[in-house]
Amino acid sequence: MTKIFLLLISAVVAVSLLGLGADFRSYDANRSFTVAVVADDQELIDLTPIQPYAYINTDGKIYFDFSKFNPNYPGGGKGVSPNTTYAFDQVFKVSNDLWPNDSGYDGICVEVSASGNIAGILKLYSPDDVYGHTTPSTAANSVSMFVEGGDFAVVGFVINTNGYPAGNMINGQITVVAHTGSCPV
Repeated sequence: MTKIFLLLISAVVAVSLLGLGADFRSYDANRSFTVAVVADDQELIDLTPIQPYAYINTDGKIYFDFSKFNPNYPGGGKGVSPNTTYAFDQVFKVSNDLWPNDSGYDGICVEVSASGNIAGILKLYSPDDVYGHTTPSTAANSVSMFVEGGDFAVVGFVINTNGYPAGNMINGQITVVAHTGSCPV
């Protein structure tokens, strides 16, 4: 029994001495990083249609459709008129449900922009735009809104078809980017 006890004490002393004399050079660790890409109707920064021109399709994504293919208007209109300007208030809203009750976060900046062919006829505005694009007369290709946790901002569209003859079909994309903190100045 004494031999086992002495062997155990010797092992503890040896480990201690090795630990004291060791030089710490590096430490490698693997950590997991997960991002879930989900449909528009399931995300924490939620895009919600307000007008019937915007809808959530079966794939869970939000679509903006001013054509005969909009499922909200079966057998209805075929689009917008040529050489005309339209203003659609509150087409959709962007909700910040990331931290609705956590005062430790200062909210998010949400940037919405039109790109591709659609940028030629579509302008955006929001009463909450930090750069002054708050009405149809001040609409631009992008808007930026500061949205507190648990709150939302709305986005409207101005569609200007001047110079486009009847029969054209114009497609494009709207991009939504959100980041923590205030919008850049």
